[in-house]
Amino acid sequence: MTFTKVAPANTLEPRVGARPSGIPVLPAVDVNLGTVTFHTPSGHHAYWSAEPTQLVQALTQAVRPAQWIPEIGTLVITVAQTGIRSGRGLGFKLFTY
Repeated sequence: MTFTKVAPANTLEPRVGARPSGIPVLPAVDVNLGTVTFHTPSGHHAYWSAEPTQLVQALTQAVRPAQWIPEIGTLVITVAQTGIRSGRGLGFKLFTY
């Protein structure tokens, strides 16, 4: 007789969905109005940011192209970080206006 060990249901690892992939973009930011515009393969996009100054500061320190993640409406800027070779991603939520 052979026995197989079965893990209790509460010890199973949670299933994690696929991480949304970003689309590389070159955003144009109007600091006075808070507008952010860029082009993607699907066309021209225009949004509003509550933090346009911080967004511009992050863009000046970017170490790779900005990534637009449409599933969550977030623009991710990767900046250098000591001790982290790939850099640190800063997310900026953009809103339609």
